[in-house]
Amino acid sequence: MKKATIIAMLAAMSFTLGACGNTATDTKDNTPKSETVAEKPDMTKKVDGVAIDMTEATKLDKANKTDDTIIKIHFKGKNNSPDPQPLDAMLLTVKNSEGKTLDIYPSTSLGKTLAPGEKAEGDAFFVLKGEAPLTVTYENPETKSKATWTIKTIKDAS
Repeated sequence: MKKATIIAMLAAMSFTLGACGNTATDTKDNTPKSETVAEKPDMTKKVDGVAIDMTEATKLDKANKTDDTIIKIHFKGKNNSPDPQPLDAMLLTVKNSEGKTLDIYPSTSLGKTLAPGEKAEGDAFFVLKGEAPLTVTYENPETKSKATWTIKTIKDAS
């Protein structure tokens, strides 16, 4: 009798633990094909092993001492190379839809040298002249390697 009770208790415990221990999640996409929404295009590019992502451009309010419209471009990077690599707002060049280079607006610069595996993010500021789309180019000054992004829309500051 004791043996049967012990076996029954062990069986019940194993079923209970087995049911609670299941951590698998259902990853099947149940969205009908007609409702699938396309994601935005990938904005991550690599320059000498640094994965750089241009996340957004925002139009700021007018500067106090000038009537210039300033845009802020937020970017982030991760050094995936075995060597230290630069990540700096001053290494960005921005051109408007007419191909004219925008002036850098004086501000603090990210100015980091990323150690292998290190991440950083910051903002770059430019005086907006002309219209979007903007062409943003990041160039490593030592190797002259570069990547280019197109920013189609500039958000208004809110």
